[in-house]
Amino acid sequence: MDIGSVINQGLTGMQLSQTEMARSAQQIAGAGTTQRDNPEKNDLVEPLLNLKVQSHIFDASAKVVETANETIGTLLNIRA
Repeated sequence: MDIGSVINQGLTGMQLSQTEMARSAQQIAGAGTTQRDNPEKNDLVEPLLNLKVQSHIFDASAKVVETANETIGTLLNIRA
């Protein structure tokens, strides 16, 4: 696996987790307001947990990108 594909994987992880965080935020915002007739839709536990999990995934993916970037910098310094 080359550095470029590692960066792409990290960026993809960040984008997917950002999408999931936005979905969870919408569920949280809509709880208690749009689903009065369906109490199960008002449960905040699952979207809050998903928000926290996705936050960790985003941070881990960002760390992958950061590490790959540092590796590229190191390789360029060695060649220079």
